[in-house]
Amino acid sequence: MARLTVHARRALVQERQKQILDAAARVFSEKGFDATTIRDVARAAGVSDGLLYRYFKNKQDLLVHLPRQFIQPPIEAFQAASMRANAAPPSPDELLTSLVQNMATLMTQNRELMRVLFTSLPTMDEATRATYMRQAPLYAMETIETYITAQQAAGIFRADLDPAITARLLPGIMMFFLIVQEIFQPPDLPRFEYEKVIPNVVEIFLRGVIKPSVKSQTSSVKRE
Repeated sequence: MARLTVHARRALVQERQKQILDAAARVFSEKGFDATTIRDVARAAGVSDGLLYRYFKNKQDLLVHLPRQFIQPPIEAFQAASMRANAAPPSPDELLTSLVQNMATLMTQNRELMRVLFTSLPTMDEATRATYMRQAPLYAMETIETYITAQQAAGIFRADLDPAITARLLPGIMMFFLIVQEIFQPPDLPRFEYEKVIPNVVEIFLRGVIKPSVKSQTSSVKRE
């Protein structure tokens, strides 16, 4: 039997991990984290318990790797759009609107899974939470930070802002809104439509809430 190349072996591992994570997402959403066993996930994935343990240490390890599965495609699309070689990239308004729209879509389509994740995070040890941070939030924010730094170098974004801090603000604003509306808010309370929410979030992030005329007045007062 011919031996697999390194590339083929890596692709096989990634495909197996995706198969297991897809199954975990379904089972966690249906049964909840506490009621789910490794055997439940293995059966849903069509693999043995032993094979599953070759890829993931335990249930928590499965859970913290799940968000990367969902956010990687839109983040890669964001990277590709922001670094187009043969065409002008989208404007900041267009690109960030698309990013925030993807956040809203991911949350609303995976509401129960996100509920499981956010309610389970406080019970995880520091090493597991660190894995989660590297897998999802830091991965996304480092991509946004790279974009902001490039926009600063191009003279489009303000150069006096810390790009690492700024990169955390846009997803932070939107994610807080999503968590409140999709996870914590009772279903009988009024909801905001995301067609209205998203433009507000992007506009506030890019330009603030103070009117330009008032902003110039407050700047003058500060200088005095």
